[in-house]
Amino acid sequence: MDTIVAALDLETGTDAVLARAIQLATAHAARLLVLHVIEAEPLSQVAALSGRSESDLQEELERQAFSTIEPLLVESGRTWRADAHIEFGAPHEVIARIAGEQNAAVVVIGPGKGRSLKEKVLGSTADRVIRTAAVPVLVVRKASAEPYRQVVAAVDFSPQSAVAVKEARRLVPEAALQLVHAVDIPPAFEQAMLRAGTSQVEMQRYRLARIDKARRDLAAFVRDVAGAGKIDTRVVHGRAGPALVRLSKGRRVDLVVMGPHGQGRLPHALLGSVTQRVLKESGCDVLVAGGR
Repeated sequence: MDTIVAALDLETGTDAVLARAIQLATAHAARLLVLHVIEAEPLSQVAALSGRSESDLQEELERQAFSTIEPLLVESGRTWRADAHIEFGAPHEVIARIAGEQNAAVVVIGPGKGRSLKEKVLGSTADRVIRTAAVPVLVVRKASAEPYRQVVAAVDFSPQSAVAVKEARRLVPEAALQLVHAVDIPPAFEQAMLRAGTSQVEMQRYRLARIDKARRDLAAFVRDVAGAGKIDTRVVHGRAGPALVRLSKGRRVDLVVMGPHGQGRLPHALLGSVTQRVLKESGCDVLVAGGR
């Protein structure tokens, strides 16, 4: 990894995001680009109300941002190359653009709070970066500078999940990796089978056949996609979202990896429901990768 982008909002969670970005930059001997984006729309409104020029406000806010970021970098030590960068605009658009221009290996960002009506409708900045950036996005939910040691990757056998697993191996090659696939048989489908006269014995045989097939498919996935190294596999019964959230809250898991699922060609296409749920409720950090 040559370049890692840490997107800081300079509010709650900044220290956790920066600590994780520094840990990864150190591990990979990578350049760290610390990026802070000041929203342009509120800035123009403040300028109009205050009677000050927008350029004056930009200069003042830029100075304040640098004065906040620089001490954080000095305190952490400089065993890696670091640059601080301040931009103005829509945060998710700027972060995605800078990550692309810098050929970043990953964007490290906090989860955001979804405080405004706009964020509640369109998602937090992190949600929108995931939808628009062409690079993996690591959402830091827990404060820790320790390397990731136990990683769970969600696998649905799609191209996105294949890319996500490869990115996980690239980001944390030393971590123990477990691939998880959820076998979900909707209750409505089971009810329809029962109404059609399917016996309980036949229903159980069907469930076991689905699980057995999932295990075979996972074994093939490991062989064809995951590559060498020790990799555990696990098939869980039920919906993927709740299952991944439960695993994320276990003491042994410190990173969940998944594809975006649900991304479309529209710039504001919704994230898949599984990804949304894990991003919102995960008990650990989440890496979303898989391409646009």
